[in-house]
Amino acid sequence: MAFRSRFRRSLYLSLLAGCATIPSLAIAAPPVPANVPATQPEVIGDMNMRSPKETIAALQIAPGYHLEVVASEPDIISPVVCAWDGDGRMYVAELRSYMLDINGRNEHDPISRVSRWEDTKNNGTYDKHTVFVDNMMLPRMVLPLDDRVLVRETDTKDIYSFRDTKGDGVADQKELFYKGGKAGGNLEHQASGLMWNIDNWVYTSVENTRYRFTGPKVVTEQLGSHQMGQWGLAMDDTGRIFCNTAGGENPGWGFQVSPVYQDIRLKGELSDGFVAVYPLLKMTDVQGGPGRLWPGGGLNHFTGCAGGSIYRGDGLPADFEGDYILPEPVGRLIRRAKVVNEEGKIVLKNAYDHDEFIRSADPNFRPVWTATGPDGFLYICDMYHGIIQESAWTKEGSYLRPQIQKYGLDAHVNGGRIYRLVHDGAKRRAAPHMLEEKTIDLVKHLSDPNGWWRDTAQKLIVLRGDKSVVSALQELCRTGKNPLGRLHALWTLEGLDAIEPAFLAEKLKDADGRVRSAAVRIAEPLIAKGDKATIAALTPIAGDPDPNVVIQYCMSELHEKVPGASDLCKAAIALNLKHPAVAEVVTAYQNAVNKALLEQALGQQLMRKDPKLAATWLKGRELFQQTCIVCHGPDGNGTPVPGVVGVTLAPPLRGSHRLMGNKEITLRVILHGLVGPNEGNKLYPGEMVGFKWAEDAWLASVITYVRNDFGNHAPAITADDLKHVRAETTDRNKPFTLAELKAMNLPEEKPVKPKKK
Repeated sequence: MAFRSRFRRSLYLSLLAGCATIPSLAIAAPPVPANVPATQPEVIGDMNMRSPKETIAALQIAPGYHLEVVASEPDIISPVVCAWDGDGRMYVAELRSYMLDINGRNEHDPISRVSRWEDTKNNGTYDKHTVFVDNMMLPRMVLPLDDRVLVRETDTKDIYSFRDTKGDGVADQKELFYKGGKAGGNLEHQASGLMWNIDNWVYTSVENTRYRFTGPKVVTEQLGSHQMGQWGLAMDDTGRIFCNTAGGENPGWGFQVSPVYQDIRLKGELSDGFVAVYPLLKMTDVQGGPGRLWPGGGLNHFTGCAGGSIYRGDGLPADFEGDYILPEPVGRLIRRAKVVNEEGKIVLKNAYDHDEFIRSADPNFRPVWTATGPDGFLYICDMYHGIIQESAWTKEGSYLRPQIQKYGLDAHVNGGRIYRLVHDGAKRRAAPHMLEEKTIDLVKHLSDPNGWWRDTAQKLIVLRGDKSVVSALQELCRTGKNPLGRLHALWTLEGLDAIEPAFLAEKLKDADGRVRSAAVRIAEPLIAKGDKATIAALTPIAGDPDPNVVIQYCMSELHEKVPGASDLCKAAIALNLKHPAVAEVVTAYQNAVNKALLEQALGQQLMRKDPKLAATWLKGRELFQQTCIVCHGPDGNGTPVPGVVGVTLAPPLRGSHRLMGNKEITLRVILHGLVGPNEGNKLYPGEMVGFKWAEDAWLASVITYVRNDFGNHAPAITADDLKHVRAETTDRNKPFTLAELKAMNLPEEKPVKPKKK
């Protein structure tokens, strides 16, 4: 430990020596690994855009694996999402207007699209492609249902269904599937990824809303978790969801329990050093600035994590199954992590010691999405683009802008590739034809070794609503040799609304803990109704030998507010003393619930005192939880940087002098952002970007909220306040610095000291 401390101190001083203009650095870097010597100079090499073959040649990849080119420019530009329908046709969202110059001009022009790719010869080559939907504004969600494909664009929550009725690969029918209304915010902070989960609900990133697409109506439900990551979500065989947040520099979280309950994070869920990354290139185009660089250059910490997935196929070696695959486009690398279940506690560990699964020497390699394909292999979307950060972070005065210009990255546009990861000697399986199959024939796919086949078969059966297969599903649930087949059959019955209490009680005794856990969760509506037979059948679960089943039992009892639930959980914990994770998870959940109740009480108290302010406050809290919480944290104290003790992504809002002082200073920061050292000459990894795009009423509610929570008390901000400051600064196109704000000599407003919690 002493050696490690000296090593960190030496590195810290080295970083400061290379950043003499920075008064104080509040960002700690990970220890220098063996393959990144402190004396290594910046080495870049060829900056030019390369052919797909040359890009693959520039990769370092784990032995035994290689990439195949599936699609590339000019046929495909800036691919960010890929998904397959039941016949194996691949749909790709292409952000063709993304950052075509350093200022992001015309980024919202409707020139993006969704393309469709087909392997007509069943030889692994997508030999036919068409423009499925053209003239779109930055499509960010693609979910094939049956013969319909759902797509959602940027700046809207409306979801449209597209259908090709002529068989030419071009959508000729468009229908509004879900009316969500207008969405706002930076495009990097809006929801992405429609993911059909095993529980028959569809989840997205960012928004704490899930959707149910069965029947003629779309049902929505609010989640207990405030925030659902940033770009894409990952799901394992049981439906466990893994989030990641680029802005929050967190490569993995939210995976301990379902987001239906709460966002629970445990100490040690990311193994020591997990957040450190080891790129091949030593480039300095990193949003977080010098503190996010190894000596000599190169990203040292996850900061652009996006498009992660759990590999659930059958085409790669067995030890790849269940691994968490996470692209890091800023570092030009892909992390492979082992998902370890430590007696009920989930922990992520790098599969390689101070190394990465894939890393590139091509500066334009920008992996942003991964997914398991129907053929059992892993697919990777590479935007192949010079700039990977949106224009809010590349403005005049930002750290990033001169770095981009130094390398000429702003000239590298209109690239894009999709790769397929295969293992040497692997065999390709036949393509699916599920859309033409009878419902009864789909049942057998629920036991397929490839998770994509299981998910797709379940989705199609549920969408068809064909209850003629209920008996076949029950039989599979009872006698299926593959426990994952039994698991999918159980959830498919739930999706068909064909769960009988007696049958569910039977499945609470299944030989596999994953099936028992699902049965507990599916029983929640019966628990809520007070069904005595179900509650009696659940009683033995408190002593289940599988700690994951016990955790689910406690979550369900507490979530449904069963009388005496806390006592039931205490008894379950007492029965599982050899599984300390049970107590750790359950206690974390109860603490999160208590905190939510306190927030709710604060809102109700405010409603009684000042209904008008309360309405603004409540709306502001909702918006804060969707955006600001990533960097400023749920308690306003700043989100801790994963893996770095004592450092937060952004300054605390609690008792903030800038926030609670002169409102005109506050509004200037909110509208245009803040760069450089903060109070006390501290730098933070999360740069404060401006919200100039936002409507005045939207911003006013958020600012009013943060000035009246976390113990803060200050007058409300109105839309007129924003309108006034916006007019005064209308020509400004870059963030403020603290020195500029102080030079304005605006009169200070004495803030009220925050109350102790």
